[in-house]
Amino acid sequence: MKNRILLAILVLTGMTLSSFSLHKHYISLTQIEYNEGEKALQITVRFFIDDLEKAVGTRFDKNLALATEEELKNANTNIERYLDSKFKLWINGTEQSPNYLGKQYEDDQVFFFLELEKVENIEIIEVQNSVLMEVYEEQQNYIKMNIGKIKKTFILIKANDKEMLKISTTH
Repeated sequence: MKNRILLAILVLTGMTLSSFSLHKHYISLTQIEYNEGEKALQITVRFFIDDLEKAVGTRFDKNLALATEEELKNANTNIERYLDSKFKLWINGTEQSPNYLGKQYEDDQVFFFLELEKVENIEIIEVQNSVLMEVYEEQQNYIKMNIGKIKKTFILIKANDKEMLKISTTH
């Protein structure tokens, strides 16, 4: 009797755990901070390495082999081109192109650092982030903005991949 109960518990536990592992969450996190002293928007974008490799690899038909000794020499160029096409930023209605500063690996994630210099008098900031959405229908791109005293978080999905934040100039 004890063996049957133990077997039932093991089977149920296995089924429960396997159902969780079958459903993977597809997310990225973008943090946008305004550095008043430098008059710059500093942007950090974080992805899971395997998700980014699938998207960029599909687009450019290349295996980037990120975070390995076999990483392609032009991986940064391919990633920069991909980000330029999928991540858009407008300040006061004018599209801007942040500078790609580099990347850093941490466990199974990769962080990209971008910067937009000479930014003053932000009244409206718009962000469009459709990264990974062409390969994952369930992709969610979290955007955390810290512009002056305003802190706001958005979740962008395939059906709504763009958001706007109006900065009040009145005190």
